[in-house]
Amino acid sequence: MKRLLILGLALVFAMVLVGCSGEAADTIGIRGEIKEIYTSEDGLTITGILVEGEVQDDTMYDSGSITINEDTEIYMGEEEVAPEELSVGLMVEIIFDGPVAESYPVQGTAKKIIIIE
Repeated sequence: MKRLLILGLALVFAMVLVGCSGEAADTIGIRGEIKEIYTSEDGLTITGILVEGEVQDDTMYDSGSITINEDTEIYMGEEEVAPEELSVGLMVEIIFDGPVAESYPVQGTAKKIIIIE
C-alpha cells in the first residue's frame, strides 16, 4: 500500500513539474539592428534576417540569423506589417519560436519581430 501511495505521489509531482515548466511568454532573444536581409531564390520573398546588438538584462543573445516563415508575426507599434517592411538598419526585437541552434550567431525561427521606432 505504501508503494502505491509513493508511486501516486511521484506521478502527481511529475505532472505538476511538467505543467509548470513552460518558459516565460515572449522572452526577447535579441534586440539589435538588421544587418542583412535574406530572400528566396527568386528574390520575391524575405526568408530571414541577420540581427546584431548587445546582450542586455532582458535579452539572451547579441547576434542571430533569424528565419522568417508564414507563422512569424511582424509588428510596427500595435500594427501587424508584412515582411517587406523590414530593411537593413532597422532596430528590432526578436522573440524566438522554439529552440535555437547555439552556433555563433545563433540560428532560430522568429515567432515575433517587433520593429522599434
